[in-house]
Amino acid sequence: GDVLANTTSVGMLPEVGLSPVPKDALAAGGFQVVFDAVYNPLETTLLREAKEVGCTQASGLDMFVGQAALQFELFTGARAAKHLMRRAVLDSM
Repeated sequence: GDVLANTTSVGMLPEVGLSPVPKDALAAGGFQVVFDAVYNPLETTLLREAKEVGCTQASGLDMFVGQAALQFELFTGARAAKHLMRRAVLDSM
């Protein structure tokens, strides 16, 4: 199925009530998966509405942590502790 990917900051703190795609467009679009690069809040309006219309949701948290881990590994040559990085992000929210 089709994937919708939001790579804008629409819906990120402090404007958490906004969505780049209207709910009716999500319902009519035939999307199987909706990805939102926004990671704060974890469930954006876009992801909540995608869930409401039956789409699988993917949050930006995994992308954020994965990107940070790769940067750490490239810079230090050491393996990144992704679980600790993820916990640090969640604890800071």
